[in-house]
Amino acid sequence: MTRSVRVRQLALAFALVCGTLLALAMPVRAATTPTCSTYTLHVRIADPGPADQTLWGRLCYPGSTRPSKVQLLVHGSMYNHVYWDFPVGNGLYSYVKAAAGAGYATFNVDRIGDGNSSHPPSAQLDIPAGAVALHDVITKLRAGSLDGHAFSRVAWIGHSNGSYHAMYEISRYHDVDATILTGGLHGINPDAGSVIYPAVQDPKFAGSGLDSGYVTSIPGTRDFFYDPATSDPNVIAADEANKDVATLTASPVLPTPMDITVPVLLMSGQRDRAQCVNVTLYDCSDPASVKAYEGQFYKPEAHLTVEMIPGTGHDLALSTTAPQTDALMLAWLKTNFG
Repeated sequence: MTRSVRVRQLALAFALVCGTLLALAMPVRAATTPTCSTYTLHVRIADPGPADQTLWGRLCYPGSTRPSKVQLLVHGSMYNHVYWDFPVGNGLYSYVKAAAGAGYATFNVDRIGDGNSSHPPSAQLDIPAGAVALHDVITKLRAGSLDGHAFSRVAWIGHSNGSYHAMYEISRYHDVDATILTGGLHGINPDAGSVIYPAVQDPKFAGSGLDSGYVTSIPGTRDFFYDPATSDPNVIAADEANKDVATLTASPVLPTPMDITVPVLLMSGQRDRAQCVNVTLYDCSDPASVKAYEGQFYKPEAHLTVEMIPGTGHDLALSTTAPQTDALMLAWLKTNFG
């Protein structure tokens, strides 16, 4: 056997081993087709207060199985439920399908002010208000108020502003068993505000009746949330078409450390232009640096885990590295949520 043939054989064997390991790490997406139903829930945005708002969500089970555990999926600003179940890529960008493949139920919501949920005056819609609404959702999931099936365990899976909602809600209500916070670091790139403007100035929302306190991204700027190396132009185009709104009401000041006493996985992309680029509080290429800084905001009981995805921007679920992200999330949940 010549040396060159031997080298090629070793290279092929290495590739096969790496491919096998990667396949084992990937969440199963096609083996279990989610069975889904939509619900519109009456919720509050003040506690105490009337349940005078409506919150829309899609409950998905892994096939015909009804597990005792559910993941509450909470999107970020200027997004809606589509973020977690994206219509491009034949399931590549669907965390809902990945979770179903791992045996989990999901409740994928439109936060108040977005999508199919109600849109109160923007001045009423800050993080505490949104957190009250999501607390009502968790209460209904545990009570079986949606379809008669009560969940005994709930994990909050948040992205960006959905992660900041989690920080407030979990600290206040202590009603979940674990949480994954993606795109939820405490450093902010000062350039992030340059991509937003009043939603009523946007062609998509011009006739919506929204007040001037609602904002959205300026057309052609959705690529801010991606890294070029791991973005698909078709995804960015669909992201622009499905974009939503946000409000700029001031966020609450939480104590340090926050009163979160359940396991926390903090995950972001190393090339996140919103929370890593132009931020000097930590080095996003070094998970230990991120954990050293972010650890001050969490109690020891949170058992904080930090994962930073290489070559990836703010939108972890919509980057070509989504299968890697999903695999890490589901592996962490298996250990910390069951």
